[in-house]
Amino acid sequence: MQLQHFIKAKLEKNEFKAALANEELVFFTFLFGAKILEVPKLREEGSSKIPLQCARVIRMVRDGYFGFKDYFQSLCDTVDGGKDFYLLGSDFESYLEAQAAVDKAFADPNKWTQMSILSTAGSGNDDNSSPLPTPHET
Repeated sequence: MQLQHFIKAKLEKNEFKAALANEELVFFTFLFGAKILEVPKLREEGSSKIPLQCARVIRMVRDGYFGFKDYFQSLCDTVDGGKDFYLLGSDFESYLEAQAAVDKAFADPNKWTQMSILSTAGSGNDDNSSPLPTPHET
């Protein structure tokens, strides 16, 4: 069954969380950040306070720790100034949780391999309007 059809069927039957719990969709376990319906409200509200760990990373970027000190100046200014369009501060704690899950999964080579294969297999697109030629067209 095509992945998107599988997901749609699970969503329609309210079985999506159950599917995740059973690791049928194990490659989705690293999702993080605001849900799509939360984004407009979060952007409208803005954020004058970001998590301490995020503030430390922004300071490191601003100070040139990762190189390109001036290149990210405007991005750092928007996060520090409460106009965080990309919700970096809002999503940061969720990102750290997802990264911890990645670290844990990576420590188990068999699980990591399974997840990698499922992720790759699920990343395809069965959209017939794809501009890429199919094998029989080349």
